[in-house]
Amino acid sequence: MNKVAILVILVLLVGIAAAACGGGDGGSVDITDQELIEGILASVDAQETSRFEMDLDGGLKGTMEGEYGEIDLIMDCDGVIDMVDREMQADMSTTMKISAEGEQDEMTIPMRMYFLGDMGYMGAPEGPGQPEEWIKGDMSQELWESQQLLSQQIDFLRGAEVRILRTESVKGTPCYVAEISPDMDALYEMIRSQVGGALVFEPTKDSISDYSATGWYAKDTYFPMRSYVEYEVTFEEGGDRLTGRYTVDMLFYDYNEPVSIQLPPEAEDALYIGPLT
Repeated sequence: MNKVAILVILVLLVGIAAAACGGGDGGSVDITDQELIEGILASVDAQETSRFEMDLDGGLKGTMEGEYGEIDLIMDCDGVIDMVDREMQADMSTTMKISAEGEQDEMTIPMRMYFLGDMGYMGAPEGPGQPEEWIKGDMSQELWESQQLLSQQIDFLRGAEVRILRTESVKGTPCYVAEISPDMDALYEMIRSQVGGALVFEPTKDSISDYSATGWYAKDTYFPMRSYVEYEVTFEEGGDRLTGRYTVDMLFYDYNEPVSIQLPPEAEDALYIGPLT
């Protein structure tokens, strides 16, 4: 199986993760489902900074270009975002185990990303054991918005159905726990707008199935604190078919705490590649 093609398909999985929307305390629910949605949507203007963590786990298997292969994928990401100054820093590590044509291969790809105003920087090794290489490029407003995991958490609720299940605490913060049923047409259009042009397979409205999402929202501010998503994904084109199942667990915390995002010295001489897409 062509490894480059595999990596391109993973772009879609990151896009879906971007749309993903403690212990239990047994507290009572004192608001309606609609009041929760309204509170979450109204909370956007009060969010200035936040830290985040994301864990994605899953696998993909099937045929591509007539060859059968399997991929096990684990992705970890943590970072900080400043919505006021339009800055973000993220450290990501992706481990893939690839089995194809009777051979097995495992690779771990670390990456660091910095978005500072109108410029984006990305650093990653070209291969295992290779030194980190940095590139930089112009950040469009559209690209900045596509990387905003927090704002996407909230946009994800527009047109969605929400059902409050219970209350729990996340990192000591009492939260409403809600089941989220998104507008699948809106989810599909968001995926297409973010990553559709970079895919080997064209996503369709039937690409995502068995989708479930749960969100944790702070009782005092309605800020998103955690989300957990499970979904299946299927791609078909010609005689090729790929299927997978993924879980995405995200945390948001330390809202509106002071942050300092500084470009590392090794990135200052990054190769300029023009507009980032």
